[in-house]
Amino acid sequence: MNKFKVFAVLLIAVFSVNSNASEKSFLTVDEIIADGYEMLSGLQILEMMNNHTIKVTDIETDAVSISKNDTNNDAIDREFVDKKKDKASAILDPRLMARAPPLDGEIERRVVGDELISTNGLRTYHFRLYKKQEKIYAVRDIDHGNVFFEVKVK
Repeated sequence: MNKFKVFAVLLIAVFSVNSNASEKSFLTVDEIIADGYEMLSGLQILEMMNNHTIKVTDIETDAVSISKNDTNNDAIDREFVDKKKDKASAILDPRLMARAPPLDGEIERRVVGDELISTNGLRTYHFRLYKKQEKIYAVRDIDHGNVFFEVKVK
């Protein structure tokens, strides 16, 4: 019986090493800064929030949320509507499943310094936005330097 346990442990070790070696790495803040992206200031973030439409795409799962600015409301309090859910293969990647979920319910936003801070009363996320030409990435403080969100403004 002990030989079987040793063999099983060896098989698990071999297959787990092979599966980790084939995983592609996530885009990181260091990579986008090296590529010439610059962090947006708080004023630039506020100006962006005043635009008509903001589309946020999760670059790893392909989930899409869109917000249209209602002129009757404060632009910072805009609502995002999910237009496309996560792709099915995202469920199979434990690295993506371990990520913190998006905020739900009533979300409060404010700009402090160069960060957009969003909270639903239970969780709070700090976002930094990086821009190069017309491409913008949003980085959450809890994602350990990984970049998961692309922002498009119309």
